[in-house]
Amino acid sequence: MNPVDLSYKAALELAETLKNVNIQQVNTLLELIKIKKRIFVTGAGRSLLMLKGFAMRLMHIGYEVYIVGEVTTPAFLEDDLLIAASASGETKSLISNAERAKEYGGSIVALTIFEQSSLGKLANEVVKIPAYTDKLPVSEINRKGILPGGSMFEEAILLLGDSLILELAKDQQVDTTKAFENHANLE
Repeated sequence: MNPVDLSYKAALELAETLKNVNIQQVNTLLELIKIKKRIFVTGAGRSLLMLKGFAMRLMHIGYEVYIVGEVTTPAFLEDDLLIAASASGETKSLISNAERAKEYGGSIVALTIFEQSSLGKLANEVVKIPAYTDKLPVSEINRKGILPGGSMFEEAILLLGDSLILELAKDQQVDTTKAFENHANLE
Protein backbone atom coordinates (compact mmCIF):
# COMPACT_ATOMS: atom_id res chain seq x y z
CA MET A 1 0.00 0.00 0.00
CA ASN A 2 1.36 3.44 -0.85
CA PRO A 3 1.53 6.35 1.66
CA VAL A 4 -1.61 8.04 0.29
CA ASP A 5 -3.66 4.85 0.62
CA LEU A 6 -2.19 4.24 4.08
CA SER A 7 -3.14 7.78 5.12
CA TYR A 8 -6.68 7.29 3.89
CA LYS A 9 -7.04 3.99 5.78
CA ALA A 10 -5.62 5.62 8.93
CA ALA A 11 -8.11 8.51 8.59
CA LEU A 12 -10.98 6.02 8.44
CA GLU A 13 -9.68 4.29 11.57
CA LEU A 14 -9.35 7.67 13.30
CA ALA A 15 -12.96 8.48 12.39
CA GLU A 16 -14.05 5.21 14.03
CA THR A 17 -12.10 6.04 17.18
CA LEU A 18 -13.58 9.53 17.41
CA LYS A 19 -17.09 8.23 16.79
CA ASN A 20 -16.78 6.30 20.06
CA VAL A 21 -15.73 9.24 22.24
CA ASN A 22 -18.42 10.08 24.82
CA ILE A 23 -19.99 13.42 23.81
CA GLN A 24 -21.08 14.15 27.39
CA GLN A 25 -17.46 13.93 28.55
CA VAL A 26 -16.41 16.26 25.74
CA ASN A 27 -19.20 18.71 26.57
CA THR A 28 -18.04 18.78 30.19
CA LEU A 29 -14.52 19.64 29.01
CA LEU A 30 -15.97 22.35 26.77
CA GLU A 31 -17.88 23.91 29.68
CA LEU A 32 -14.84 23.84 31.95
CA ILE A 33 -12.74 25.61 29.34
CA LYS A 34 -15.43 28.29 29.04
CA ILE A 35 -15.65 29.02 32.76
CA LYS A 36 -12.07 28.66 33.98
CA LYS A 37 -9.82 31.69 34.25
CA ARG A 38 -6.74 30.07 32.77
CA ILE A 39 -5.99 26.77 31.06
CA PHE A 40 -2.82 24.75 31.54
CA VAL A 41 -1.94 21.74 29.38
CA THR A 42 0.45 18.90 30.12
CA GLY A 43 1.48 15.67 28.51
CA ALA A 44 4.56 13.76 27.47
CA GLY A 45 6.00 13.00 24.07
CA ARG A 46 3.61 13.20 21.15
CA SER A 47 0.59 13.65 23.44
CA LEU A 48 2.16 16.88 24.68
CA LEU A 49 2.81 17.98 21.09
CA MET A 50 -0.89 17.54 20.29
CA LEU A 51 -1.87 19.56 23.36
CA LYS A 52 0.60 22.28 22.40
CA GLY A 53 -1.28 22.59 19.10
CA PHE A 54 -4.55 22.85 21.03
CA ALA A 55 -3.03 25.47 23.36
CA MET A 56 -1.93 27.52 20.35
CA ARG A 57 -5.45 27.48 18.92
CA LEU A 58 -6.93 28.44 22.31
CA MET A 59 -4.57 31.42 22.38
CA HIS A 60 -5.59 32.34 18.84
CA ILE A 61 -9.23 32.71 19.91
CA GLY A 62 -8.43 34.68 23.05
CA TYR A 63 -7.96 32.23 25.92
CA GLU A 64 -5.20 32.56 28.51
CA VAL A 65 -3.38 29.26 28.13
CA TYR A 66 -0.05 27.86 29.33
CA ILE A 67 2.06 24.76 28.80
CA VAL A 68 3.27 23.15 32.03
CA GLY A 69 7.05 23.22 32.24
CA GLU A 70 7.66 26.20 29.98
CA VAL A 71 9.75 28.96 31.58
CA THR A 72 7.00 31.59 31.17
CA THR A 73 4.26 29.45 32.73
CA PRO A 74 2.89 31.15 35.88
CA ALA A 75 1.74 29.55 39.12
CA PHE A 76 -1.34 27.34 38.92
CA LEU A 77 -4.22 28.74 40.98
CA GLU A 78 -7.61 27.69 42.33
CA ASP A 79 -9.65 28.97 39.37
CA ASP A 80 -7.44 27.27 36.78
CA LEU A 81 -7.95 24.17 34.63
CA LEU A 82 -5.30 21.53 33.95
CA ILE A 83 -5.80 19.36 30.86
CA ALA A 84 -3.51 16.32 30.97
CA ALA A 85 -3.12 13.77 28.18
CA SER A 86 -1.72 10.30 28.80
CA ALA A 87 -2.82 7.19 26.91
CA SER A 88 -1.98 4.94 29.87
CA GLY A 89 -2.88 7.46 32.55
CA GLU A 90 0.19 6.27 34.44
CA THR A 91 2.85 8.76 33.31
CA LYS A 92 4.49 9.71 36.60
CA SER A 93 5.25 13.34 35.75
CA LEU A 94 1.61 13.92 34.76
CA ILE A 95 0.32 12.25 37.90
CA SER A 96 2.58 14.59 39.86
CA ASN A 97 1.23 17.60 37.90
CA ALA A 98 -2.33 16.52 38.66
CA GLU A 99 -1.60 15.96 42.35
CA ARG A 100 -0.15 19.47 42.61
CA ALA A 101 -3.07 21.00 40.69
CA LYS A 102 -5.45 19.25 43.08
CA GLU A 103 -3.51 20.63 46.08
CA TYR A 104 -3.99 24.13 44.69
CA GLY A 105 -7.73 23.59 44.26
CA GLY A 106 -7.84 23.72 40.47
CA SER A 107 -9.82 21.49 38.12
CA ILE A 108 -8.27 18.60 36.22
CA VAL A 109 -9.42 16.90 33.03
CA ALA A 110 -7.60 13.75 31.92
CA LEU A 111 -7.55 12.65 28.30
CA THR A 112 -6.74 8.95 28.48
CA ILE A 113 -7.61 5.48 27.26
CA PHE A 114 -7.99 4.23 30.84
CA GLU A 115 -10.62 6.04 32.92
CA GLN A 116 -9.63 4.10 36.06
CA SER A 117 -5.92 4.90 35.72
CA SER A 118 -4.06 6.85 38.39
CA LEU A 119 -4.47 10.05 36.35
CA GLY A 120 -8.13 9.31 35.68
CA LYS A 121 -8.81 8.82 39.38
CA LEU A 122 -7.08 12.12 40.27
CA ALA A 123 -8.99 14.08 37.63
CA ASN A 124 -12.28 15.82 38.23
CA GLU A 125 -13.35 14.74 34.76
CA VAL A 126 -12.11 12.25 32.17
CA VAL A 127 -12.46 12.22 28.41
CA LYS A 128 -11.87 8.63 27.38
CA ILE A 129 -10.21 8.29 23.99
CA PRO A 130 -11.02 4.67 23.02
CA ALA A 131 -7.89 4.20 20.91
CA TYR A 132 -5.81 1.06 20.50
CA THR A 133 -3.30 0.30 23.24
CA ASP A 134 -0.74 -2.47 23.43
CA LYS A 135 -1.34 -2.51 27.20
CA LEU A 136 -4.51 -4.59 26.63
CA PRO A 137 -5.04 -7.74 24.58
CA VAL A 138 -6.30 -7.23 21.06
CA SER A 139 -10.10 -7.54 21.08
CA GLU A 140 -13.24 -6.18 19.42
CA ILE A 141 -12.87 -2.93 21.40
CA ASN A 142 -9.04 -2.82 21.22
CA ARG A 143 -8.32 -3.33 17.55
CA LYS A 144 -4.80 -2.67 16.33
CA GLY A 145 -4.87 -0.24 13.45
CA ILE A 146 -2.49 0.59 10.66
CA LEU A 147 -0.59 3.32 12.54
CA PRO A 148 2.28 2.57 14.94
CA GLY A 149 2.32 2.93 18.71
CA GLY A 150 0.01 5.49 20.28
CA SER A 151 -0.60 7.37 17.04
CA MET A 152 -4.37 6.86 17.10
CA PHE A 153 -4.65 8.28 20.64
CA GLU A 154 -2.44 11.24 19.80
CA GLU A 155 -4.12 12.08 16.51
CA ALA A 156 -7.55 11.79 18.13
CA ILE A 157 -6.44 14.44 20.64
CA LEU A 158 -5.33 16.74 17.82
CA LEU A 159 -8.54 16.42 15.82
CA LEU A 160 -10.79 16.60 18.89
CA GLY A 161 -8.90 19.71 20.02
CA ASP A 162 -9.36 21.45 16.69
CA SER A 163 -13.05 20.57 16.78
CA LEU A 164 -13.37 22.02 20.29
CA ILE A 165 -11.84 25.23 18.95
CA LEU A 166 -14.66 25.57 16.43
CA GLU A 167 -17.24 25.34 19.24
CA LEU A 168 -15.31 27.67 21.55
CA ALA A 169 -14.78 30.26 18.81
CA LYS A 170 -18.49 30.25 18.08
CA ASP A 171 -19.24 30.72 21.78
CA GLN A 172 -16.68 33.55 22.03
CA GLN A 173 -18.07 35.07 18.83
CA VAL A 174 -14.62 34.89 17.25
CA ASP A 175 -14.41 34.50 13.50
CA THR A 176 -11.80 31.76 13.06
CA THR A 177 -10.65 33.37 9.80
CA LYS A 178 -9.69 36.46 11.84
CA ALA A 179 -8.47 34.59 14.94
CA PHE A 180 -5.03 34.22 13.46
CA GLU A 181 -4.34 37.88 14.11
CA ASN A 182 -2.95 36.48 17.38
CA HIS A 183 -0.64 34.09 15.50
CA ALA A 184 3.10 34.50 16.13
CA ASN A 185 4.54 37.09 13.77
CA LEU A 186 8.26 37.07 14.58
CA GLU A 187 8.85 33.83 12.73
